[in-house]
Amino acid sequence: MKEFRGILLFPLLIAALFATIVFVIAKGSTDIPLSTVYGILTDQIFHGGKELKEGLWARPDYQIIWNIRLPRVLFGALCGAGLALCGAVMQALVLNPIADPYILGISSGASSGAACALLLPIPFFHGPYQTVIMAMAGALLSSAFVYTTARISGGGTLRPVTLLLSGMAVNAVMSAVTGFLIFAAKSSESIAAVYNWQMGSLAAAQWTTLPVPALGVLSGICICVFQSGKLNLMMMGDEDAAALGLSVKHFRVGMFIICSVIVASLVCVTGIIGFVGLVVPHVVRMLIRSSNNRLVLPLSALLGAIYLLWADSAARSAFHAAELPIGVITAFVGAPFFLYLMVKKGYESKD
Repeated sequence: MKEFRGILLFPLLIAALFATIVFVIAKGSTDIPLSTVYGILTDQIFHGGKELKEGLWARPDYQIIWNIRLPRVLFGALCGAGLALCGAVMQALVLNPIADPYILGISSGASSGAACALLLPIPFFHGPYQTVIMAMAGALLSSAFVYTTARISGGGTLRPVTLLLSGMAVNAVMSAVTGFLIFAAKSSESIAAVYNWQMGSLAAAQWTTLPVPALGVLSGICICVFQSGKLNLMMMGDEDAAALGLSVKHFRVGMFIICSVIVASLVCVTGIIGFVGLVVPHVVRMLIRSSNNRLVLPLSALLGAIYLLWADSAARSAFHAAELPIGVITAFVGAPFFLYLMVKKGYESKD
């Protein structure tokens, strides 16, 4: 029954995602009819813009929909899917219901690396991918430090409390590094960009910024879903997983690296968007009443995409002309949820 509930949720979430994309594109400083949005999208995707060339659609509507809002919406969907997937993977890897790229300091590490690329005269990795490379380096450094410190503090084993404390410490250190870089920077424009970036935004999304996050997220989803059976073994505990033939240490390190790469590919464009990976996997488990990662991972990716698109829509429309950082929206939702999980000790989804 639980498997059927999860399978039934797939078409519902896919339909909800497509409906959300059309609706969110239609809403903004200039509202566009849903029929126009749907017509222009289908014309461009399936007919190569034939109807646009024939004058059936207005050029201003086309520019707003195809070149301004659609890249942002696609990037928002990728960002939500990637962060939610990483949250679900980390919760399975460390048997900790409050594991999340933001809480464990990976997002802050990626942000610090990207800030170094933006604010310091780095003599290597020149070019458009310098920020991406530095963000990945920062994310990998943070995850390695959190993992190593938690194992040492736990006497060779990963304990939820030590992992959480290590993540909080790394989060604080990386945030301090970013703050120092902002303080020492000389360019007011770069300072403003990094400062706004700390609160998260999808405003920088363009067609030219989509390839790297799309490659990172889509390949990461494929790898993680393919490894979902091993993640189920990890949820049995390290000793049982090892007894069943899984190389626990190497698998955990490899999955941490994959999550770090996914997060870095997103953070280098969006900045820090917290709590998506914490909230969404728990909601999925509540809906399907199962912790089977073969269902939880892809469903979390779908629901994460939908969640972040609605959060971005709220951020764009809450104050009309002014755009609220999306990280503020996700924090308002995620922080109380985090406190709920902290208070409810021993929470764990059961099959």
